[in-house]
Amino acid sequence: MAKYKCPTLGDCDRANAGEVFERAPGEDLKCPGCSTLLEAQAAGPVAGKKNKLVAPIAAAVVLAAGVGGYLVLQSPSGPAMEEVVAAPVPAVVATDSAVAQPEVQQASFGIAPSETDTAALRLQGEKQLLDGKAGEAEASGNQAAANEMMKVAIARMAQGKLEEAEKELLAARARAPKQPLVYYNMAVLRLKQERTDDALKEFEGAFLAGFTHFREMDADPDLDALRKDARFVKLVEQYRPKGA
Repeated sequence: MAKYKCPTLGDCDRANAGEVFERAPGEDLKCPGCSTLLEAQAAGPVAGKKNKLVAPIAAAVVLAAGVGGYLVLQSPSGPAMEEVVAAPVPAVVATDSAVAQPEVQQASFGIAPSETDTAALRLQGEKQLLDGKAGEAEASGNQAAANEMMKVAIARMAQGKLEEAEKELLAARARAPKQPLVYYNMAVLRLKQERTDDALKEFEGAFLAGFTHFREMDADPDLDALRKDARFVKLVEQYRPKGA
């Protein structure tokens, strides 16, 4: 059976004790101590030299909590739960500044952040933590967690579970309040809820936060019913850079 651990170090006694849980396919994947989604563990031991952390232990807890809770997602094709193992981190040179133009993936609903961007944020957070930059590491961890939450929200929208999608997007906004894609995907959700006025406010929030993915927006079928709305046309004309 697959092995899991609770990622909420500092907040859960079972996570602090390093307790390992074995779960068969289809079994509940929540921690029995704090109800957080369990994190899948590698099948075998990982060889290598241990890194010596120079940042405070509390910062490590914050980073782990920021990026660890969304490794088990629900398949959009049905209610069965399946493991999603994080993709290997690509060879990206991390910097202390956030990526100005993150890559995205055109989803069937909304626009999802790319796996490459999310992996780069995790790598950046780890480097910042080792450099003793706890605050910056926390911000990177929160952005990576928000990306994972957006992916879950998009999957929920595809399943027609709009209330669950809204909860994920609100949680993502709490983690990364200046992430333009959070506003954009919330706007798509509002359109599906037939709340056009609220959707327009979310689109403006995305543009004010620095939204740059206008070509993906042009190809997004979720916006087809809105493209002839004079208010939306005016918003796009106001914020879209020439040639974008």
